[in-house]
Amino acid sequence: MSKYRLIFLGITAAISLLYVYMTWIFAPPDVQLGENVRIFFQHVAPALVAYGLFGGTLLCGLLYLWKGNLKYDILGAISIKLGLLFTTITLLSGMIWADAAWHSPWNWDPRETTTLILWVAYACILAYRSSVSDREARAQFGSIFGVVAFPMVILSYLSIRIWDTLHPIVIEASGLEMEVEHMMTLFVAMIAVTMIALIMVDLAYKVDSAHEKLMRIRMSRS
Repeated sequence: MSKYRLIFLGITAAISLLYVYMTWIFAPPDVQLGENVRIFFQHVAPALVAYGLFGGTLLCGLLYLWKGNLKYDILGAISIKLGLLFTTITLLSGMIWADAAWHSPWNWDPRETTTLILWVAYACILAYRSSVSDREARAQFGSIFGVVAFPMVILSYLSIRIWDTLHPIVIEASGLEMEVEHMMTLFVAMIAVTMIALIMVDLAYKVDSAHEKLMRIRMSRS
């Protein structure tokens, strides 16, 4: 592991510890939700990171279709896998939060529903990629599907502004509608989760690239 990766890993570990401290000790209870507000930080940060990862799938898909370089397809596939992981965390933490706030873990709220549809859409793309043995076809159509699916990300994000919803609107035109301590904690949470996601992308890319090279060697010898 390079010196820069070790430094990045150390900074990530430090910020992650700060994130845990701010979530469970620094941030005060909410006036309405009380201690349940701490779930909020485990929910929003993974959700925004998941959106970013699916945005990475869009970008990598376009780059692969343009240049035909398999490294973009590898990164696009990794972005889907990790995006699904963080979306799963978002859905589960959202259900815990909804149970505390609305007394029901699932309410078919527009944000809940569109996020679930988003998860299903990208899960189907991942299932397609896993079922196709032809490498070029998997990369080409997987990239196309990754591009086509991205509007679901936009719909999920804008759903609370398009339809009537139980989901709170945290970001208003005037700024973030929350206490200063909660705003600071969310900011640290976003940095920590983003850095963790970047480390996961880097590690997954190393593994998948090595696997890709191994498969090419086997094919050349067969």
